[in-house]
Amino acid sequence: MSFDTRAFRNALGRFPTGVVVVTAGAEAPHMGITVNSFASVSLEPPLVLWCMDRRSGRYETFTNSANFTVSVLSHSHREVSARLATPGEHSLEGLALKTTECGVPVLADALAVFECAREAVHDGGDHAIIVGRVLRFCSREDGGPLVFYRGGYRTLAE
Repeated sequence: MSFDTRAFRNALGRFPTGVVVVTAGAEAPHMGITVNSFASVSLEPPLVLWCMDRRSGRYETFTNSANFTVSVLSHSHREVSARLATPGEHSLEGLALKTTECGVPVLADALAVFECAREAVHDGGDHAIIVGRVLRFCSREDGGPLVFYRGGYRTLAE
């Protein structure tokens, strides 16, 4: 029996996910990546996770960074998400940013921000599972999330 990875990916695409930008690099140059594998892990202690493709040119930067930030994207962030989702250089130049206490920038207008210390990196097949301890966070009440579903960006209907 063969396993159809394209059909598997399509089936997974039936599960809508939020979209975030993870940033790393306390010292310039800062780097960002679009992620839809972000999830909460624990409230006590406060832990979150996200997954990083081992084949990415950014793999070493993100798996070795002591700190990273997560910016939850709003529906107005489609262009930012698309820019940081493609292979290549992932500079944050030209984006509206705020600097966090750990020195890693976040998107200034994100729906929520999580400033994290790397807690663990686990094997996850062709990806690494990066767990972060949330040190600080903030969120805003206005704005709708950017959602990824069936291979494309969507918004939520109220």
